[in-house]
Amino acid sequence: MLRSVGKHPVKVKKDVPGFVGNRLQPALWREAISIVEQGIAEPATVDEVIKKGFGIRLPVLGPLENADMVGLDLTLQIHDYILKHIERSPKPSPLLRQKVKEEELGFKTGRGFQEWTHDTMERCKKHLLEHLILWNRSDRED
Repeated sequence: MLRSVGKHPVKVKKDVPGFVGNRLQPALWREAISIVEQGIAEPATVDEVIKKGFGIRLPVLGPLENADMVGLDLTLQIHDYILKHIERSPKPSPLLRQKVKEEELGFKTGRGFQEWTHDTMERCKKHLLEHLILWNRSDRED
């Protein structure tokens, strides 16, 4: 049934709060917001790094496949170095709370981490839709 509506079912081994994808995405969001909050980079730069950097590989190479590809010894060295610098608060970012309090809700209000006009929102949605259509077609060919 899921496949017939374009979904890709997966088997999980344990019932936990949130789906697998819904547990991974906030981890990326948390660090992206932290990078902006600490003044390391602007929101557009963070998005660009994801879209033009490792994000390009994600449709064909998951994070654990990537770890295996580069070697778990190197993955461990990277973790030993970088994990101490990564945001690990169990609570939402103060910056995110502030933006919501100030009604900077993204597309809903035209301002979030970036400014959004009707045209920029439509271009963003169109670009996403075009990408998803191409991905869906290529996925069915494999």
